[in-house]
Amino acid sequence: MFFKAVAVSLLIQQVAAPGEASPASGDIRTAVVSTLARRFAEPTHPQVKGLVIKPDKLMPGYVACGEVSPRASARFQKFFVMVPGGLAVLENDDKELVARYWSVNGCSP
Repeated sequence: MFFKAVAVSLLIQQVAAPGEASPASGDIRTAVVSTLARRFAEPTHPQVKGLVIKPDKLMPGYVACGEVSPRASARFQKFFVMVPGGLAVLENDDKELVARYWSVNGCSP
């Protein structure tokens, strides 16, 4: 578990562009949806429900969590997104990591 937390922190540092500006409060939702859209590589924006955006308790910036589906007809899965940085982790990637990040940041189940 400790190694996984350290590895994620290092990954986040490498994913975030150096000097990337933190979006203004109103732009965070747009940044989250854009990050998820890139992740799914779909021509339309993904369906997001239960979106929660909070200051990140582990790193500078914000964390967003909720449930996402690439299309209205597809199954929803939990996610978290780091802003700035554009790192999106889906439940299909690592269910334990998503659950831990939801717990640390107080996201609703």
